[in-house]
Amino acid sequence: MRRSKRWAELEQLIRDEQGRGRCFAARDRNEVQLLRRHVAQSVVVEPFPRLFATNDYWNALRPDARHLHIVRALAARDQDIVFCSHSAALIHGLPVSYHLLDAVHCVTKASAPSKSRGMLKRHGMTPHEISCVDGVRVISLVEAAVDSMVSAPFADALAVADGLLRTFDIDRDVLKFIVEELAESRRGAATARRAAAFADGRAESGGESIARAVMIEAGMAPSDIQPAFSDPVEPWREVRPDFLFLLKDGSAALGELDGLDKYEDPELTQGRSTTEVLARERRRESHLTLLGMPVVRFSMHDVLTSGRLVYLLSVGGVTPSTLAPGDYRATGDGRPKK
Repeated sequence: MRRSKRWAELEQLIRDEQGRGRCFAARDRNEVQLLRRHVAQSVVVEPFPRLFATNDYWNALRPDARHLHIVRALAARDQDIVFCSHSAALIHGLPVSYHLLDAVHCVTKASAPSKSRGMLKRHGMTPHEISCVDGVRVISLVEAAVDSMVSAPFADALAVADGLLRTFDIDRDVLKFIVEELAESRRGAATARRAAAFADGRAESGGESIARAVMIEAGMAPSDIQPAFSDPVEPWREVRPDFLFLLKDGSAALGELDGLDKYEDPELTQGRSTTEVLARERRRESHLTLLGMPVVRFSMHDVLTSGRLVYLLSVGGVTPSTLAPGDYRATGDGRPKK
């Protein structure tokens, strides 16, 4: 009976912590043992050593939300911990690819670095500045972005770079200077510099950034991103495709990423139901089609499947040999559109 009552108390504590957006941190060995027995019964999960959440709650979270639950729990347990790299970029609200969130990154002394252990990766560094975001100590936004960019593949680094331009409303040249100053001779600096050179805050999501990176790597950088056209049905409105490709023969094609965020993200749905968002998106797609250009639609699965996006674009007439010279950087300095 005592064990049952103890479990009820623990379950309530876990749910209380989940209400605060973080995992429950077990306080002693007895709690760990009791909770791990319930892990074996699939009642709770232990996503990080000694941190727990109820199974149904955890399974409903996206990978970025899961990472933040772990980070907040660690910050509540250790008020001196400072987060860096991909963890810091995510805390600051930058778009970090899910596959980079398999470990938590924190700062340790550059002079006497502690060893990484398991899912906790320690980075020997002396931060230029420490910020506090929702009670979590983290390196500054700019330093977090660069720290993430030097540790990521080009596509993921570009997503972070685009996100920084959107957040700060700065131009591409300023970002290139920032990266040059903070990346210096660090391993991965060349990737960060390249991402800064191709960065553009007009991209509206991390998915669009990653799709553009795939196009760049294939020698098929778009001619413009988020270009404005007069809506053929409602001429007083603008319609903006994600990508525009100008071809040598004088024709053009459009590219559209069909991301799930537009149906799920509260900032994008703006209080509309999924049915309303779907109807609105269908209407927008029909208006784009009426512009008279081929529209190549693709998903993130297409983007992340090797060769798939390049194939879909080629079906729409877009190849390295058919594209007109130049790319989207000639149409803007990287600042997001107002």
